Amino acid sequence: MKSLLATMPIALVFSLAAPGQTPADKPTLTVGYVSSQRIFTESTDGKAEVARAQTIQQQKTIELRSKQQALDALRQQIAQAADGTSRAQLQQQEQQLRADLEKATIQAQAEMQLLQRQVQSDVLARVKPVIADLAKGQNVQLVLNSDTSVVWAAPGLDLTTAVIERMNRTTAPKP
Repeated sequence: MKSLLATMPIALVFSLAAPGQTPADKPTLTVGYVSSQRIFTESTDGKAEVARAQTIQQQKTIELRSKQQALDALRQQIAQAADGTSRAQLQQQEQQLRADLEKATIQAQAEMQLLQRQVQSDVLARVKPVIADLAKGQNVQLVLNSDTSVVWAAPGLDLTTAVIERMNRTTAPKP
């Protein structure tokens, strides 16, 4: 009796399959993958967006460095101040400059995070139609990001080079 009960779930699973359907009749899923990092570093659009973000980041760094240098100079003045009244005024200025620097640093970080998301979104908006067209032409039904979700895949499934080539062909030179 126990052996009959043990085999019932297996029999039930086989009976749920469609009549006449064999494993060979099941549709196969064609999967491809791309590397978003390679698209950013090798495509014309990606390079341009990364360069733009780096330029803005350098500007923010220069601004913050300037504020830090002003704060350091003020601290030297405080160290050299002999008069108690002028020292107190300089310390108040130091507190204000330090607060300004902290605020500017937080704001710069937030702006850079927003810019990074915007850059990714802009490039993704240009990549999606290219991937869709390429996948359609190669009968690929699913495209994954190899940088985040693919542990292993056959090299022939990598669509990155083809995506980069198509993007570079369709990118209009900027004046």
